[in-house]
Amino acid sequence: MDEQEKIERRAHIRLIITEALMFLAVLFLVGFLTLIVMGYSFNLRELGGSGEVLERSGLVQISSLPTGATIYIDGEAPLLLSTNASRTMLAGEHEISLAKGGFDGWKKTIRVTEGMMYRLNYPRLFKEERETEEVMRFYKPAKAEDRIDKTDEEDAVKTYAGKISFVRVSPNNERMLIMLDGMLYLMNLNDNKPALKTLEIPNMDSVDIVKVATIESAEWSGNSERMLALINGEWAVLNVRDSKDTFWVNKVIKKNDIRDIKFESEIGDRLLILNTAGELVELNIKDGKLSEVLVDGVDKFDNDGDRVVYLTKFNSETRENVLAGESTPRDSEWQVRAYRVGDSESYVIRRFELEQGEELGSVRVATMRYFQEGYVGIAHGVDFEVYSKTGWMTSDDEMEKVFSEKESFDIAKIRKRGKGMVFEMVGSDGDTVVFDIEAMATARVDTKDTGWIDEFMRFRLIDGKLSVLDYDGLNERVLVKSKVMSGRVVAISGNGRYLYYFSDATKNTEDGMREVLVRERIN
Repeated sequence: MDEQEKIERRAHIRLIITEALMFLAVLFLVGFLTLIVMGYSFNLRELGGSGEVLERSGLVQISSLPTGATIYIDGEAPLLLSTNASRTMLAGEHEISLAKGGFDGWKKTIRVTEGMMYRLNYPRLFKEERETEEVMRFYKPAKAEDRIDKTDEEDAVKTYAGKISFVRVSPNNERMLIMLDGMLYLMNLNDNKPALKTLEIPNMDSVDIVKVATIESAEWSGNSERMLALINGEWAVLNVRDSKDTFWVNKVIKKNDIRDIKFESEIGDRLLILNTAGELVELNIKDGKLSEVLVDGVDKFDNDGDRVVYLTKFNSETRENVLAGESTPRDSEWQVRAYRVGDSESYVIRRFELEQGEELGSVRVATMRYFQEGYVGIAHGVDFEVYSKTGWMTSDDEMEKVFSEKESFDIAKIRKRGKGMVFEMVGSDGDTVVFDIEAMATARVDTKDTGWIDEFMRFRLIDGKLSVLDYDGLNERVLVKSKVMSGRVVAISGNGRYLYYFSDATKNTEDGMREVLVRERIN
């Protein structure tokens, strides 16, 4: 072998070795990135130690209002990490705290699950120094001749005559509906200079304007543009953008024939109605037509849009639903079933054996959607269970039970809050437990003197002092120290700028002023 052949052979060997090393490097990089995507991380501190070097992590998304708060993880602030951000964390418990100059603090201990995502999308920080301003003043009716809808030139505060008897804030916290001496008014909470807009509701014959005496059982549509309410004892769908477009449900179906009624569509143009015969039907308010029976034998139901969960009695001998009014056979069971409007059949989620003489009223159901997952909460006495599935059911027994717990009280109600993140269970004596879907855990909450300030936060009002706290009772902070009126709503505007509350003015004025709507700049 001459010298030239040796040179070519060495070059060929080097090429083979280089390509082999490149191939192994690519394999290592692909494997490394695959492990990272799967949530694994390398704990370099354990190299040479007794612990695990390769550990699986979870992903935590951390948001805040306002944004730009510094994130502290287990007491340390990772470099350049502030909200809104995502970060991998080792599985287990971690304390997350947020801090921002000029604002109060926030913290919570969370449990990260390997390979899973945890969303902290609700923390809110409040300015420590806040601007307070009066928005509106309300006077006794005796002041009507000189106080209705006029502006005080000295301080430019709108004044109105009348007694407030009803207040509701829309789900997006952009609108406040107020009933003042038989008239409905709408206010935009985001406006720099908010004012009341009169809503004139036509009667069923579209001839006269309705004088509103009572409003009961008010529910907003998902887009906050319609309200389903019992107005003067009649069901109506009020369009807050155009009150002349009010639809009277009882023109189509009599009030006494309705056992339950809920919005089906996000925009509020379709309703689901459970009649006294136990039949679930759909009402399209655009054409005023009722559908054929969707499902029958329904005792109670809840829905998230067109996704319905309902409770029914089932005769195991005839394999048929027990219709309303029929006696309960001995061989029968309860069934919680899932149904989607437009489908040809429904599917079983949960079965209960009927005890002799036991009534269906002891079972509560609720359903909601959180991102791509559908959830169903079922309570039976002290037992609480949660079932889940990506999307919605397409055949029997497809929903997986993801949580089960016995509470310390009989559950009388299940409600959903937090944009599909929280089930709230309430007992007959007011005992309350919340179930957090992100944490897959419950928390006991003291709800005495509390209400909801937005979808994720509560407020507590004691002797005129207003404090705010998270849905699970954590991070309670006093915002207003006196004069906040009880029996009224407290709300944060949809743009997150303002905190609104009513102040009792009856003891501090001599000119007949009843109360004042106040707001503080919180962001």
